[in-house]
Amino acid sequence: MKTYKILLGLFAIITATFLYSCNKEFERTITDKNLGDTTTAKSGNRKVLYLIVDGARGQSVSTANIPNITALLNTSIYSWVALNEPGVTQNASNWANMLTGVKVAKHLVKDDALTNNNLQNYPIIFKRIKESRPQTKIAAYTSSPVFKSLNVGADISAQVANDDAVKNALINQFNTDTASLVIGHFTDVDKAGAASGYDNSFPQYKSAIEKFDSNVGEVLAALKRRANYANEDWLIIIASSDGGAYTLPPNTDDQTIFSKPESNSFIIYHNIRSNKRIIVKPFTGNRYLGKTVKLIGQNIRGEIPGPEASVYNIDDTTTMTIELKVKKNQDIFRWPSILGKRNEWSSGHPSVGWVIYLEEGYWYFEWRGTKDADYKQCRGANLAKGKWENLSVKLEKRGNQRFIRTYTNGVFNNELEITASGSLANNNALKLGYLNGTGHGEPDVYVTDIRFFKLSVPDGVIGQYACETAIDQSHPSYNYLVGYWPATDGTGNRMADLSSQAHDFQMLGTFTWENFNDLICPPSASTLAVLVPQTSDIPSQVLNWLKIANKQTWQLDSRVWLDI
Repeated sequence: MKTYKILLGLFAIITATFLYSCNKEFERTITDKNLGDTTTAKSGNRKVLYLIVDGARGQSVSTANIPNITALLNTSIYSWVALNEPGVTQNASNWANMLTGVKVAKHLVKDDALTNNNLQNYPIIFKRIKESRPQTKIAAYTSSPVFKSLNVGADISAQVANDDAVKNALINQFNTDTASLVIGHFTDVDKAGAASGYDNSFPQYKSAIEKFDSNVGEVLAALKRRANYANEDWLIIIASSDGGAYTLPPNTDDQTIFSKPESNSFIIYHNIRSNKRIIVKPFTGNRYLGKTVKLIGQNIRGEIPGPEASVYNIDDTTTMTIELKVKKNQDIFRWPSILGKRNEWSSGHPSVGWVIYLEEGYWYFEWRGTKDADYKQCRGANLAKGKWENLSVKLEKRGNQRFIRTYTNGVFNNELEITASGSLANNNALKLGYLNGTGHGEPDVYVTDIRFFKLSVPDGVIGQYACETAIDQSHPSYNYLVGYWPATDGTGNRMADLSSQAHDFQMLGTFTWENFNDLICPPSASTLAVLVPQTSDIPSQVLNWLKIANKQTWQLDSRVWLDI
């Protein structure tokens, strides 16, 4: 028994030593394999297939019959609400965005002639790739002579007859060549959209999208048949350069960049090791709905008589804040009043008081006081046609000085001192819409949610509550409210004042209460665009995949969405 125990102990020691040695060797081997950070890492030789299709509106592609594209999505980062550069409609500009990684303001490609461009400073990424990895082979195929002219630096840059020829060239490339960046550019979807309309309700357009998907399927099948495919690590990018013109149904128009079909692209970043991630439309603003009156011309307006309106005077000791929501129905205006308290609104600004008015694309707060015979005006921001935006103006004291400050959607615009103006008080009515006088135009606007505080509301509070569509006692300045007209009454001939003062606007003229259902304070196109993939992002993604560092001096306008 004693001998048995000794033998058993020796066996255990030998076994442990063996296992320890194996584990140490195993750890060392794994570590060695992970040391390299090159395009020939253990995941395979990194390559990119980049398919560009013109005129394929993302929302239409997402609802078409696209089995080959759909098969990629479980291992892709993708979005059907991706964007090209807002406002850019030229194909050459969109292509340059997708090949340089910067936008039009930098590359200056503005037409098919490519005249006066700045591609020497913001080149096609082929140059960036070749500078870092001269051995990298690049091939590009297109039926467009303009697109071909952009492919400076490609080892193979071929113009072929049509989309079928592009597909065949890509298949032949995969059968015979070893390029690390392969680009195929397709145009038939755009041609179908231009001929019929850019929506699946037009059979010709839908059929073109589905034919493109079939081409994608054939190209991918050829890619996977490559003899060395198992040792390659492919990033597959499929993206539309733009969408196309189409009138959206009213209930789907959110009045933001996402309701501009011309800008609606789609982008798919696929790799077999990627996790699925779909990027959807971000929050675009609060919904605002009700019934209000269009203030248009000289007759449709509201008025609170002078004796009742005295509380809205601004004397030489008053602090105040006025807020209102405005939706204008024209781009450009010539000085119409939308809210004011003065005897008249005329050339020369003859009367004491104040007025909020529109000039060109901007809004202004203008006043004339009892001490200073000259008038003053403090400008707000530009207002977009057809969108609800919040206007705020306040008078605040700082020491012995008084200042007028303007804000749009809670963001500070401008400031002007009012100390020397004295009092703006008068015996006149408070007028909503047209204010009698000469030398100015007539309004065409909706005005709602009007608030008058006898307080300089803090900037932070203005910003926090600017895009709220109602006010109650939870508002920090509620107790200083001397006028609150939601202006969404929907019936009758008054706009009720829900403050403690109860001074209603009497509505004048032949008016009707109109339904509205819109967004309030929608973010700007530039703000929204960074929340979804953009076509100008793609070059950075290509460089990242090929392990080429993005240098700050390149000033690329793009970001990376897939990083594995």
